Amino acid sequence: MRYIGLDVHKDNITACVLSDAGKVVFEKDFKKTDGTCDCLAELFDHVGKSGFCVLMETGTYAYPPYRFFSDRGCAVDCVHAQCLKMITQTDKKTDKKDAMTIARMLRLWKRHDIDLQIAYMPTREQCELKDLCRYREEISKKIGDETRRIKSQMSRNCQVLPEGMDSFQIRRNRRYVLEKYGTDVTLSRRMKALEQLFEERDIVQKQVESCLPDDPNVKLLEHIPGVGRQTAVQLMSMIVDISRFEDSEKFCAYFGLVPRVRDSGGKEHHGRMTKNGDKMMRMLMERVTEAHVRNCDSFITDYYKRLCPQMGTKKALITTSRKMLMTVFAVLKKQQEFRTRP
Repeated sequence: MRYIGLDVHKDNITACVLSDAGKVVFEKDFKKTDGTCDCLAELFDHVGKSGFCVLMETGTYAYPPYRFFSDRGCAVDCVHAQCLKMITQTDKKTDKKDAMTIARMLRLWKRHDIDLQIAYMPTREQCELKDLCRYREEISKKIGDETRRIKSQMSRNCQVLPEGMDSFQIRRNRRYVLEKYGTDVTLSRRMKALEQLFEERDIVQKQVESCLPDDPNVKLLEHIPGVGRQTAVQLMSMIVDISRFEDSEKFCAYFGLVPRVRDSGGKEHHGRMTKNGDKMMRMLMERVTEAHVRNCDSFITDYYKRLCPQMGTKKALITTSRKMLMTVFAVLKKQQEFRTRP
């Protein structure tokens, strides 16, 4: 067995190959050509016939080499950088030394001498879906930012909207502004740019909703009040497979909806949410929870109402979002529809 450690950067990849006895067999710094990792094919000449496995750190630049090996049916894994603190904390840090350290950690992990936190690497299709869902959120953010700029400009210029027409989510209101204040060049161009954003949002929203048409998990999530078709697809684009989470606590920790814990001297303190993981999930959960407690009488709404007098609406919403995420886990894990009362 050969153990390959890769130290991956934007323009180069440093590789270190160890034998089964832990001795260095091959070392080289590969330069990427045309943005591809075809240069790594040379490694196959130094792995022998006994097989090999590959390990690298997670990161944006890890995807091309990971795809290079996985497409060829090779055993390849990515490890979270926090598990390799010896690389960042060393006094002498070089690419070759880092690759050697990764290869040694891989060898020890395969021999069951140490534990490593291996990262989940999504497929190309899963990445494409997640990118589409993320783009949908980016458009919503641009719409919100542009709406605030327009209203700020109108306020400075004393351009007043009639009562009940302050929401630009309604096309009739947007048309009213263009007709009423069409002589304002800047305002007109901003309103036209806003209209284009709304059109792009509608197109992307239809594309998102058309994804995962036969996924039973999406249908289960749609039964939760506050979760529509689009949101259900967005949630599944980040969850991917519920079976990779052992329990609801690890599920919430993965998306940063667990409190920080400080336990020292017999005293335990729970702080704010860690906010690790994907920010989009936390945004979605807050949005879903807000819609749920406003429109549904359930145990989640009761929980939110109990928390509001103690910690205020904002903190109560974040804490209730964690409970909602745990509910999502239970629905998907048990494959049962949501019930307002347990």
